Amino acid sequence: MPDGESPLLPRLKARDAAAWAEFYDRHAAGLRAYIRRIGGRDPDDLLGETMVQVVRDIHRFAGTDAELRAWLFGVARHRVIDAARRRKTRPSVVEAEDRDLPAPEQEFAMPDRETLSALLDSLTDDQREVVWLRFGADLSVEETARTVGKTPDAVAALTLRALRRMRRLAGR
Repeated sequence: MPDGESPLLPRLKARDAAAWAEFYDRHAAGLRAYIRRIGGRDPDDLLGETMVQVVRDIHRFAGTDAELRAWLFGVARHRVIDAARRRKTRPSVVEAEDRDLPAPEQEFAMPDRETLSALLDSLTDDQREVVWLRFGADLSVEETARTVGKTPDAVAALTLRALRRMRRLAGR
């Protein structure tokens, strides 16, 4: 196995059914939640489409577990975008203007689920997506940028504006 390569990857490429079951079990819930959060109208169908594409294209992928996870979320994102295009709608685009990264001391305590859901719903689609990928899927700024097709600076700006808005609405 090449340095840093995902230990599951060779088994996935070999079409090992147990490896695919493990892969699905490990990622399905997080992907479904992400798809729902970024506006996927039928998360289960879009999750299925995502997995079909991953099975079809896994032979082209090489990388670490983190890179595999980022690629997987990127595939899901593209399935949501394709579904929106089929419905003749497009996700909104927010231009980056503030390039400051949030400092760790700016973080706040996690609100209850209902409050958090309302705070996330108050964000733009792009803000909600990067927040979900950064903190829900635990992707780095660079992985998030590759996933959403933006620069790391744009992801940092979206994250900062989203966190500021959530703090303001939460009264902190």
